[in-house]
Amino acid sequence: MTIVALLSGAALAACGTTSEPGSPAAACDSSKCAPGNTCLPLNGETKCRRTCSSNADPATSCPFGYTCTDTLTGAPPFCVQSTALREDGQPLEKKESGQWGASCAANLGFENPQCDTEQGFRCYGGSPTDGDAYCTRYFCEQDSDCGPGFWCGKINRTPNVASAKRGPVGEVLNVCLRRTYCSTCNVDLDCNPVAGKPQHCIEDTSGAKFCAPECESTQNCPNEARCVDVGVGAKVCYPRANVCVGDGSLCSPCRVDTDCGEDGACVKGQYTTEKACAKKSTSPCLDENDKQTGGSCPRELTEGSKASIGCVGTDELEEVPKDYCVGVYSIGSSADIGCWTPER
Repeated sequence: MTIVALLSGAALAACGTTSEPGSPAAACDSSKCAPGNTCLPLNGETKCRRTCSSNADPATSCPFGYTCTDTLTGAPPFCVQSTALREDGQPLEKKESGQWGASCAANLGFENPQCDTEQGFRCYGGSPTDGDAYCTRYFCEQDSDCGPGFWCGKINRTPNVASAKRGPVGEVLNVCLRRTYCSTCNVDLDCNPVAGKPQHCIEDTSGAKFCAPECESTQNCPNEARCVDVGVGAKVCYPRANVCVGDGSLCSPCRVDTDCGEDGACVKGQYTTEKACAKKSTSPCLDENDKQTGGSCPRELTEGSKASIGCVGTDELEEVPKDYCVGVYSIGSSADIGCWTPER
């Protein structure tokens, strides 16, 4: 077995196959596996698989096209081949740039020259001026369609790198997203470090697992989170709402419009990272400057939220549709859309 074959992943399936169609499978023998491989089961098949312990460290991670995966069966983590394919049905080929997480200039749009468009990579970002835009693949169906450190998540179709304005409420699509704060996960291995800080896969109060970066203080966390000790050996960023996705009521946390019910939209303000549900008012907002109740908005919010209630009476806001009830927090003498971001 050559070093090239080992690095390319050719040694990941060295045994456990039958010699003739229909004949009994030979028992996998770890002593016959290539170095760094051992006999491990997956989906009812036991064969030589390469073990690993990271999706971020090149020394302990997998070859391109594979993800280090913990099956939670007691077996050590091992490399599992990605289901991401090119248009011709073949696995992706590694390129020098323009693939998973590579930076791209959002103002250059989806079909971005900085992304490997030949193999289906497009630029993802929250606006045409998003400085954190990166190359990824759209229309995934499962996490295995994505690269290491990514998950298949839903996003609102707009705003995006082509438009800062949001389009019709409820239009969502699947994209391979970086696993950052509040991304779904199964184990710590799924959550790569963010800005040099390790992440842990922990549970919120609903039992849902999410990625939580380590922190020294709440100032290290997103606006809607606080730095707490949850018993993982380090403090992590934890949602003030106690969940990453709520029940769809006004001000419950969300990722996309469909988290907020048929009469809801998942919105964010200009000066916060938090996303929370807005609910359609059954009557027009009375005053576009009204920061209290306006329209037919409820007077009480989700338990624990200290935001006031506003009704958006204009269609000029980039993120929030007109005539929707929203949470509002104070910023000095001004205000912004948000439910869990503290006043500042």
